[in-house]
Amino acid sequence: MMIDDYVRENQQQFINLLANFISQKSLSQTGEGIQATVKFLKELLEQFIHANVEIIETAGNPIIIATLSPGKGNEYLFYGHYDVQLPGKLNEWKVKPFELTQCDGRLYGRGTGDNKGQLMAQICGFYVYQQLYGELPFTARILIEGEEEIGSPHLLQTVRTLKDKYLNNLSAVFVMDGSISQSGDHILRLGNRGVLSFKLGVRTNVSDLHSGNFGNVSKNAAVELMRVLIKLINPLTGQCRIKGFYEGVVEPSNQERKWLNALPSPYHIPAPIYKDKFDYYYRLMFRPSITINGMSSGYEGNGVKTIIPGKATAIIDCRLVANQTCDEVIKLINNTLKVELDEKRVKIKYLVKLDPVKIEESNPLISRLVSTITEATGKALIEPVMPGSVPNYIWRDIVGIPPFTIPLANYDQYNHAPNENITIDAFLDGIKIITYLCRNLNSK
Repeated sequence: MMIDDYVRENQQQFINLLANFISQKSLSQTGEGIQATVKFLKELLEQFIHANVEIIETAGNPIIIATLSPGKGNEYLFYGHYDVQLPGKLNEWKVKPFELTQCDGRLYGRGTGDNKGQLMAQICGFYVYQQLYGELPFTARILIEGEEEIGSPHLLQTVRTLKDKYLNNLSAVFVMDGSISQSGDHILRLGNRGVLSFKLGVRTNVSDLHSGNFGNVSKNAAVELMRVLIKLINPLTGQCRIKGFYEGVVEPSNQERKWLNALPSPYHIPAPIYKDKFDYYYRLMFRPSITINGMSSGYEGNGVKTIIPGKATAIIDCRLVANQTCDEVIKLINNTLKVELDEKRVKIKYLVKLDPVKIEESNPLISRLVSTITEATGKALIEPVMPGSVPNYIWRDIVGIPPFTIPLANYDQYNHAPNENITIDAFLDGIKIITYLCRNLNSK
């Protein structure tokens, strides 16, 4: 029987498994349902695809390591996560978030897109291969973490601990997370931007002051914060003013330009500032950025309160590209604000550090993965860089392997929002991609 036929004929079984998975809450922010979810997955992996499973305790939520076909040919790692975001306001959902609901060709529920639907597609893909062809032609390691939605705080140390026993002979890692193209075409991503987030704080007075009594004679924390921000960001262009920020940034190669030109034209982009399609992708993938995420100071209620704010804060992120590192950019920021920091006019707290990753365009796996996705779905696009940020640097820097991202959820999955969903077609396509991948990742 053909792969596509088998997946279609058994789709209800796969949807039922996803329904059971969605009913496990697995909220990493609160810890609710974590242990029950780990138990569910352990039993599923052992009984459904006959994996050898070990539960790795961490300083936070457990990590699951499952192994298929140990000692068989090359070794590849498959990554996913079992934790989900909080459901948020229940009155904004049109379904119960932890009960899988099928409607208009979509499967609704918290985690359907991010990441339980994609993880279940992986597991079902292994199952389909086993049913049709038997044992895998390679060794598969499946790593499932439970803290991705809170920034993977213990993944780095756990990977270091697991490296010698489980991760020492790997050829590559496949990260099944994110969304496919806005056009509906499936994508292979060869990297991701990094992110450095930090908080700036300015305090001029121990309390707010009356603007009538102290206006023109006392400092205003909001204004002082503006002075600091202008040293970091050009308010007219939005460009970064941190000295050295753009040094060493590499332009896309000819091949990368071809990949960008093959991507679909963007549409419904709010308040656009890009020139054309190429410029849109170029800005998102090959240019670093600096963004003010939020600012707070003074009175923000109804009516009027005539005060001079005593404190002001801003949260900022820098999206980084290949050849940049968070540690290097931290030095540049500290140097740019050296006077303010030395004189204690501003405080800075670094919140998140994820370095960027980009796989070389000459990697021989690229063509095999494109062929696999095309065989499974009809078409495959290549994004040299994912505009967002994920901890893929861990696989490159600690394990020493290239991380390929193959998103399996639809573009409009509404992950992290009410009415999260995965289309049935995307779910079944994901299963097929994994099955074809298992067939094509032979040991030759």
